[in-house]
Amino acid sequence: MNRLWVRLAGAFLAVALLAVIAVAVVVNRATERSFRSYVGRQNVVGGNSELVRALEAHYAARGSWDGADSLLPGQQGSRGAGRGQGQAHGAGPGYLVAGTDGVIAAANDHAEIGRALTDDERSRAVTLTVAGRTVGYLTRAGIEAQALDRAQQGFLDEVSDALALAALGAIALAVVLALVLAWVLVRPLGALRQSAEAIARGDLGAQMPVEGPAEYRAVAAAFNRMSTALAESNALRQRMASDIAHELRAPVSVMRAQLEAMLDGVFPLDADQLAIVYDETLHLGRLVEDLRLLTHAEAGRLPLNLEPVDPAPFVQRVVTEFLPLAQDQQIALETAVAPDLPAIRADADRLRQVFANLIANALAHTPAGGHVTVSAQAGPGVVRFAVADTGPGLTTEQAAHVFERFYRTDDARRRDQGGSGLGLAITQELVRLHGGQITVRSAPGAGSTFTFEIPVAPPCATNNSPVSL
Repeated sequence: MNRLWVRLAGAFLAVALLAVIAVAVVVNRATERSFRSYVGRQNVVGGNSELVRALEAHYAARGSWDGADSLLPGQQGSRGAGRGQGQAHGAGPGYLVAGTDGVIAAANDHAEIGRALTDDERSRAVTLTVAGRTVGYLTRAGIEAQALDRAQQGFLDEVSDALALAALGAIALAVVLALVLAWVLVRPLGALRQSAEAIARGDLGAQMPVEGPAEYRAVAAAFNRMSTALAESNALRQRMASDIAHELRAPVSVMRAQLEAMLDGVFPLDADQLAIVYDETLHLGRLVEDLRLLTHAEAGRLPLNLEPVDPAPFVQRVVTEFLPLAQDQQIALETAVAPDLPAIRADADRLRQVFANLIANALAHTPAGGHVTVSAQAGPGVVRFAVADTGPGLTTEQAAHVFERFYRTDDARRRDQGGSGLGLAITQELVRLHGGQITVRSAPGAGSTFTFEIPVAPPCATNNSPVSL
């Protein structure tokens, strides 16, 4: 089955099987080797425990193994514990005495002297000590060929059977644990699949439970954020399509009604009636141009002519252009520009559009007798501009959406005044293209303050004459 839980369970089980089999084989062989080595050492000594003491006494007396071969059983002229218990020279396994370096120093067969003990001979050798210090080893050649007796072989068989039973039990436990672990690991993927299928069916806000290990919680949280973003993006797209259709329909409907009335003779075909149609075409043109500008700005395809701009005269010039409009609305339009501001690197025309959008927005929302203040001050590597008004302010929800396309805090009032609802969205993108950012701080009844930052021009750029507009 091409299922993830089957593959995981199979992988866990395969690892467990290999580990259990490897452990069982290694333990079984190590046990058999150690047991045979133990039996070999017992066979080396056998009933000749006095031989060990005789050899140790020989070394203690002489300080070497010279002449030790005379003590070995089966050796002509042997004496001590081994006398009369051995076999003739060359008959059966012979005794070997090696120094601490493993080189044979005495043997029944003198041809063995001078060679090193093999690993098997070394493993079953009896250690010879004098005053607590190892001085050599006693072993027998060819002893490994001797078969174990029935009791010894039975012990090894019992150990092998116990290891086999333990391995089978471990494998059965591994099967159960592999299935459980695979199910635990795969189960969250089922919730993810269901949520993904819900999104595919159009439920863009589908969420999955955030639970399990930290990695699963991180994936679930990321999926939920993506799902929420998709839902918000889809809602914004639908709202934008509806708003665009409404914005385009309004001037077209006015122009159509006006033209039909003139064609039917309801209205006279004169300059006043044509002026109404002309105004609607201007509004329609502004809307299309704003959409084009915003689309290019969001895509990063809006060209900017960046050059050093002196902030103080620039702000003063823009504010001066809006003074007549502020006076007509009985609003005090003021500036608060810090002295000695560094030059900024900006496109003067696009920066003027940013100020124009913010000042026009502030004047539109400030009642008669209110104040609108345009300020500028230096920040770390930037010049920080702000446009503050004393209007009705924004709620937290309104402030969160104020830079979205076609968003209006008062739809009815703004549409009939010809606004497109794109000004702040365009402003945000223009500031972003300059490498800055824009924020709003507002509270109901306390007015609004739009603040944006423009990076300071590099030193090499400030050598040019700043543009003051």
